[in-house]
Amino acid sequence: MKKPNENVSSNNMNEIVNFLENTRYVKFDFDHTSLRVTQNEDQKAISFRFADVEKVLARTDFDGSQFIQINFHNKTKILITKNLIGFKPLELVGFDAGKIPKVVTTVDLNSVFKAIEDLTDGEDTYQTATELEVLKKVYQSIMMGAEQVGFEMKAEKQWFSAFLLNPLAATA
Repeated sequence: MKKPNENVSSNNMNEIVNFLENTRYVKFDFDHTSLRVTQNEDQKAISFRFADVEKVLARTDFDGSQFIQINFHNKTKILITKNLIGFKPLELVGFDAGKIPKVVTTVDLNSVFKAIEDLTDGEDTYQTATELEVLKKVYQSIMMGAEQVGFEMKAEKQWFSAFLLNPLAATA
């Protein structure tokens, strides 16, 4: 006889895999205990155990697109669409989270990275320094939010650390 948790875990697994089978822009691998989903756009992957899933909700976006919301026992959640995996950016002390969307993706880091590069290539002004501080917080918030839900962010953390050590970044 199965334990109640096994049934919940099995139901969650079935809901998630059934949804993923109908997506074109994410790849997935799973076994009876865990799942790994990789986004085609940036090859970023997230892995988790089905036992860590509290609830799976089928949802519809404002434009009618289907997605699933996965709530984990640790109170984090992700959204899986046909293209990407969304998550909440991490709230940082002293940073107005209203400056970024409530749900972001790892792909958003590319846009922030580009904006940081553009700013550091520009003229050295007070406004540029202020904008750069905001962009650094946005990058860090997204990166840490991704890591919190299970994405491997080693390369992004290394780039960010190297960027912070760059004297040009400090004076831009």
